[in-house]
Order: sequence, then structure tokens, then C-alpha cells
Amino acid sequence: PNGKIAGSSPARRQQQLPNGKIAGIFGSPSSHELLAQTSKRLHRRRSKGSVGAEEVQLNARSPRTDNERSPDPTYQDHSYPSPSGPSVRDNRDINEPPMITDEHIVEFITDVEGNWEYLINFVSQSKILDWIGGPRGVWGPGELAIHRNGILVFGGDAPDKGPGDIRIIKILTKLKLEYPSQVFIILGNRDLMKMRFLAELDEVDENLDDPWLPTWEKQPRTLSDFLEKEGLEKNWIGKLRWMLECNMGCQGGTFSTRKDELAHLYGTATDEDVLISYTESVNPASEDPWMLEFLRIGVIALVLGDTLFVHGGLQDESAGHVPGCSSKYNKVQDWATALNAWKDRELSEFEQIPYWTFDKHGKKTRGGAALIQYGTPGAGKQTVIYYNPFDNGNPVKRTEKVRKFLDESGIKCLITGHQPHGQTPTVVRHMDTGLLAITADTSRSDSKGSKVFNPLNNRGLAISIVRLQGDHVFIEGVSNDGEKHACKLNRRHPSKDAMPDALVGRQLISNAWVKTVVERNGEKMVIVALGEGFNVTVEAMRIQRACLNLRGEYREGGDFDVSFQKINPHELRRSTKKKDDSGFEALADASVVVQASYQNFDGVALKAFEEAQTYVFAFNGVLMDPETDVGQKIIDNINRLITNQKRAVFITNDSTMSRKSFLHKLTNEFDIDILQSVHSVATLKSQGTSSNATVEEKKDVLQRLCVITSAYTCAWYCKQHGKIKKPFVITHGTGLLEELKLAGIKHYFATVDEDGNPKKEFSEPASLAAIEGIVKQAPGVDAILVGWDHRLSALTVAVAENFIRWNEELYDETGGKEGGILPIITCSSDLDAMIGRTSADFLVPSFQNRKVRAMGNGMMANAVCQRTGMMHSHIPIDVGKPSQILQEHLRRDPKHGGLGVDFGRSVMVGDNLEADVKLANECGMKSLLVLSGVTCREMLEREEGTDRMPTWVIDSFANVYP
Repeated sequence: PNGKIAGSSPARRQQQLPNGKIAGIFGSPSSHELLAQTSKRLHRRRSKGSVGAEEVQLNARSPRTDNERSPDPTYQDHSYPSPSGPSVRDNRDINEPPMITDEHIVEFITDVEGNWEYLINFVSQSKILDWIGGPRGVWGPGELAIHRNGILVFGGDAPDKGPGDIRIIKILTKLKLEYPSQVFIILGNRDLMKMRFLAELDEVDENLDDPWLPTWEKQPRTLSDFLEKEGLEKNWIGKLRWMLECNMGCQGGTFSTRKDELAHLYGTATDEDVLISYTESVNPASEDPWMLEFLRIGVIALVLGDTLFVHGGLQDESAGHVPGCSSKYNKVQDWATALNAWKDRELSEFEQIPYWTFDKHGKKTRGGAALIQYGTPGAGKQTVIYYNPFDNGNPVKRTEKVRKFLDESGIKCLITGHQPHGQTPTVVRHMDTGLLAITADTSRSDSKGSKVFNPLNNRGLAISIVRLQGDHVFIEGVSNDGEKHACKLNRRHPSKDAMPDALVGRQLISNAWVKTVVERNGEKMVIVALGEGFNVTVEAMRIQRACLNLRGEYREGGDFDVSFQKINPHELRRSTKKKDDSGFEALADASVVVQASYQNFDGVALKAFEEAQTYVFAFNGVLMDPETDVGQKIIDNINRLITNQKRAVFITNDSTMSRKSFLHKLTNEFDIDILQSVHSVATLKSQGTSSNATVEEKKDVLQRLCVITSAYTCAWYCKQHGKIKKPFVITHGTGLLEELKLAGIKHYFATVDEDGNPKKEFSEPASLAAIEGIVKQAPGVDAILVGWDHRLSALTVAVAENFIRWNEELYDETGGKEGGILPIITCSSDLDAMIGRTSADFLVPSFQNRKVRAMGNGMMANAVCQRTGMMHSHIPIDVGKPSQILQEHLRRDPKHGGLGVDFGRSVMVGDNLEADVKLANECGMKSLLVLSGVTCREMLEREEGTDRMPTWVIDSFANVYP
């Protein structure tokens, strides 16, 4: 009588009909008209004194200014929309986008999915939203208002995974009606899916024994199977549960969370109340179709200035496509207008025919069927709602066609939701057009989050906001452990981004992406993430290390060159990793996940193997004695690749060889046709080498682009460092000394003479006199270089230790004026080395043809570090495989002293899981592990680290081409 109704989910009052059926929201046996006649009576309910008994006023109030407040601080009126009052259909300009100025602040929230606490947390971090007025009990801490310069964009998927569906949707709807030019609702798949309820829960035209099954479900679970397994009766409540859990993308507790919310709002709730709540919310004849009104005010695509918002994303087939149109739109703005108009027509058709009917061909259908399907996998690639912009949990770049479609319409930023990816939004930069693609769904931030108020809570305490103002996009928030993150990106002029923000949205050679920026102990670091499905492994990485790891194309548009003089040894080691979704098992030690398992090399593998353009070969363990049949077959197979116009690169951790001696060994002793390769010929031509040049002259050019030794990378690093002038060099042979001289470092102090012969003083026992006698020869040593020394002695280690300790002590005594912490550089981290095999006629028959192993370079470096570790935590800088120094040299453009290897089109062939396979995985190369070196089949079977798992495995490279 007073024009108000209480609540939106009444207890069902049943009317017995002559045929024994119950009249209700499912219609009567004779006509759906009974629904309209009875819904008002069935819909009314007065709460029995519960805290949520506030009444819903039918008439929506007029828009309010920022500064208006309720006159009474205890004001409790809930003015939510109802079709009895003004409807969005009376305001055709309700979704007309405003002219965006630099004063506007646009905030984006998406995929709330019924999580009431998340909405509360978002508002607490917002710069444009405020709670105003007095407390409103279960409806929230006040009424929501938006600042004059604020624009709120909701990205879709309001309901389904928490006891906040009704409150969230009504608050968003009310805010939209009060601030129509400042609030915009994007519709998601979970929102549109609710249109299914009236037809599929209709007692007249739906059969519980043979229910309609969604055509987009590839392996639908039948209603009877679900009811039997769950122990539920065959009735409409059981079918609703089946729909929610089996073909609407909801979790098992969605029915219960809706029941919890109804009880929270109205004191008590039954299963029947849940059923009525879902169906009445989209029923055009209902007095309060709050879900339907949400769909009315929503759009599919929104353009605000140079930014496009959709729920899922764009691909070639969906960009410019409007269902029912024979041709595509070329301009984004026109396409968005047409797509939203189509949505309105479909929704209007649904309101006219919400139940099952039959088309002229006798096919079962309903109003708005095309709109329902548009939000499902059934729409294929032509939908912008149901689209996953990730591949196995990792972001992918938008296609060239999509980039062109957006760029030609002046769109610089694409913001979406739908697909979760850790605790923070994911950014993908596109270097050709400058497009920023941002996916902001964080609904799986923490599956172990508190379940006290929401049993389906997978968010935890993480909160993120995407905010646009002026030229910039701001992404900021708080992770589950309370750590703040923030970055500022220039969407109109990306090259103006400051470091380290300029790294966000760029991909590393490991395939991981830089997500955001944090500050730890006063130092800014970037968070990088690599996914596998819903598992996202994150790593906090120092800025210079991230720069070292950038993929080639992502080194453009910023100053990412690394100063080796300033780099900290810690930055060249792997950082601590953690799971971003703590409850979904992440792979151990897997900031880089390339292979979960290996494949034995066969014909199928050979075809994929041959698709590469560059083959990076390890030396020891891959190549065998060329005088043997197996060794010659390996050489023949390598030369076959070279003949087929493939590039061959050879790398070794053997620091006894310089590049020149290594290339000489490959060409003269092993007869590998490096000089005749297409790549070598092109290189010689590009370098201006005369066709009449001698072989040695050609080798001098090619050694820079065909081979790498750890002796060279050690010298290269020292030169890049800039302050290493007089190192103490522990080595065997002349390779390391030759490379140091070529790098301009000539005042070294080494354990061997210029001919590679061991110095006599290092063959003495470790004594005071021996140590003093050696140290006084080179008191100005500024670094320790550890190469592979076949004669490493206790005296050599003691000399290195005292160089380090005495310089540290001097530094402390003089207040930093003299001495210092000497860097320790190792040519390899290999703990062991294979130096050959016993002969077939070895005197001990049981030991014939056995692998012969020796102490590796890494073990020697560890001996030095462990002796000095009592005073400081000394970390050796590794310059061999799989170090980032070597990776950087492989990747760098030849113009800047590198080899210019395209990792995405390369295969690493090696024998060592730690040195070779790990190098391949970290660089994003495929890998072929040969079992002819240090790794045997048993070691491979025991390996658990996915970053050391090869792509393919074969006994010997001789077997690639039998």
C-alpha cells in the first residue's frame, strides 16, 4: 500500500492448482501469464526483524552531486532500481561516453564475482569512490558516491563466487543510474549466463528427464549423473545446482553462498528462496529484476578516449565483428556502438520471449539466444567476452591484425578482465604500435585466503587498481603478504617511461613477463612471472638482471644497457621464487618452465628439430674422438646441417681454449665445415673480407661470430666491468691469457707463464714463505679469475684467499681508502668435467670404455669462496654456461659484440643438464640432450627440476641421422 516492497527473495507461497501442480515462477501448465499475475504476490515478504530488513524503494532517485549527503545520518533508504520506476530504456544516452580530459581519473575494477569484501577493499584504495551517509548494516558502510572527476569502469563478471552477488550488482546498478556519464558496466560471461534461468528452469517446456544441454559443452555432465553422485532429488532445485556447477562455470559452493547472502539480508533462507532469487532476478515480470536491470545498463565494448574496454579481449575473428552483420567494422568506435546496439536488441528480444519457443524450422530456441551464446565458448573466436589472452598461463601478444585494427582507430590501451594471472594485473607491450594490453583479473590471488565469510574466496587480501589519468596508466595495489606494488606507464608515449617502470610489460628470454615494481629494503625491484595453467611462479628480480634478460625486441624503446662496473654479483644469480597463487601447486625451482618432461628423439622430433635455424653445440661430451666411427658420424651430421644452410655455433666451458684455438680445433682436428656455411660466407661478405683472404684471415673474422669459450666471456666481462686491470689468474694453458690480452687487460698475474707452463713457485707446499713470496710479486691484484686449472694446489687456493682477506682487512682499517672486496670470477660453475673415456683395451677389463671425470671449474671456484666465506659472503660471478653473462653475449647484436642468436629459432645440443639444458630453458631455446657425456639415463630419470628438463633425448648426436 505504501508503494514499497520488502526484500528481493521472498519465501515461496504456493498455490495448489486443479491438476495438482504448484503455481510459481515456473509458470502454469496452461500459460506463462500466471507468472505475471502471481509474481507480485509471491515476491512480497516482510523480514521478521532481521538486520537486513531495510525496504527497497521503487523509485530510483535523481542523480546527486558529489557534495550531497543524506540529511539524516541514520538514513536507511535503499533506492535500488525497479521496472516500476524509471528504467534505463527511458534514457538512451545512459552509456554515451564523455569527452575524456586530463583531469579525469578512470578506475577499472573487474571480475569481483560475488566477493563483497573485495569490493570493500577496492573502495578503500580508490581515489574516486567514497562511502557516504550513515551505516547501512549488511548493505555496507554507507552509500557509494563518485567524485566529480571520477569515472568507474566495471569490467564484467559481477556474480557467482561469494555471498555478495545481490549487494554488488544492486550497488553498481544504483551508482550507474545516479551517475550515468561516470559509471560504465561491461558485461561478462557470468553476467549474461543468468539469462538462461527462466527457460531452463521452466516447469512447462523443460523436462527434468531430458533437460536441454548447452551446445558449447564438449563433454557435458548429465543431470542424472550429477544428482546421483551428489545424492540430490530430481527437482528444480537439483537442476539449478547442476546448472551452476556443471555448465555455468561456477564452483561447487555457489548455491550455498547465494543462500548465505539471502539469510544475511533477510534473516532466513531456504533452498526454494535461492531458486526464486535466481529466476526472479532476470524475470521481466518480476517487481525487482535486479539482474536483468544490470544487463540493461551494461555494454559489451566501451571506448573512453584512446582506451578500449571489453571483458575478454580481441582476436582476428572478433575485432570489428558484430553478430548478424555480413561485413566487419573498420573503426573501433563504430564497431563498439554497433555491438552494443546488437546487445540491446538481443536483450529486448529476451524480455519478450524469455522461455522456450520454436522457430520456423521447429528448432527449440528463446529470446536473446545469440547473446547468451556470445558469452560462451559456443561463440568460438567471434566473441570479445569469452576469450583467453594467455597460452598455458602466459600472456601472448595481440595479433598483427588486432594491433592494426586498434592502431588505425587511435586506441593505445586495451583493458580487459576474464582470465586471472596472479596477484597483479598483467601488461603486454607491443613495440610496433605502442599498444598496452592490460589483463586485470586477479580473482585467483590466493586460494588459501580466509574462508570465514566466503567459502569460495580465492583472492585473499590482494587488491589491485588500474587507473588512467592524462597520458598515464597507473597500476597499484597490495599483495597478500601486505607488500605494495606500483608502476606508472605512459600509454601515449611509451619511450618516456622511467626505469624501472619501463620494464613492465616486457618479456624476458626465459618467456617470463615483467608484471610490476616493488620496493624492498630501499631498492626497487621488478616482479616477473611465468605461468603454467593457473599456476603462476613469481620472482623478485633486480633491475639490471632484468635488463640483461630482456628479449631482443623488448630492448627497444628504453635504455636497458647494463653497466657491468656497477652490477652486483647477487644480480647474476637466481633470486628467490614463490608461488603467486598459494594453493595451486607451483613447480619447484621454476621461475622458468619450458619442459615438464622430455621426449625421446624420433622421426617426429627430427621434423621439429630441423625447423630451427641455429644450432648451438656444446663441445665436450657432444663431439667424440674424430678417429672413431661414432666421432666421425657426429661430424657428418653436424656438417649435414651446415650444408642445409643452418647456422652452427659452438660453445665450451673449457677456459684453456681461446676462441682462436677452439675454432682451429673444430676446423682442423674435427673437419667441421664452419668456413663453408652460408652464414659464414654472408658474415665474411658483410665484414668486407676479401674473397682472396687466407683461411687464417677468415678464421679471425668468424671466431667472433661462430664460437664462444668461457675464457673469452671472462675477458669480455672484465673489460665491461671497467675496473679490473690486474687480476690474479688461476688457469692452465694460454687460452684465458690470450683473451685477456685481446681485451686490453695485460697486467695480470697468473699461475702459468706466457707459454702456458706452470710457474715453479706454485708447485711448492703451502707455507708462510711461499705465500709471502708470491703475494709480493703482485700486491695490486684487484680481482680473482678462476679458470680450469689441471694442477690446482693448496698453495694456489691459499694465495687467492690471502689476496681477498688482506684487501678486506685493509679496507676496514683505512675506512675504505685502500683495499676492498675483490670480485671472484669463475669461468664455469661445472662441479665435474668429463675428460674422456677409458680405452676399449684398458688393462682392467671391467673398467673399459668408461667415462673419465675430473674436478670441474666450479668446484675449484668453490674452494676459493669457501675459504674466504668466514668474513664475507663471497659469491663467484659465473661467466660460463648457463650464466647470464654468456646468455647476454649469445643474444647481443653483432654490432655490439654479441653473436645475435635468435633463441626462439634455435636448438641447444649438449650433454649437461645444469650447463646446457638449463641454458636452453632459460633462454627459451629447445634442447637436445645427448647421453654421450656427463649425463646418463639414470641421472635424467632422477632429475626433478623442470628448468633442467630437455626437449628431446638421444644416446649420441651420431643417431640424429642414422
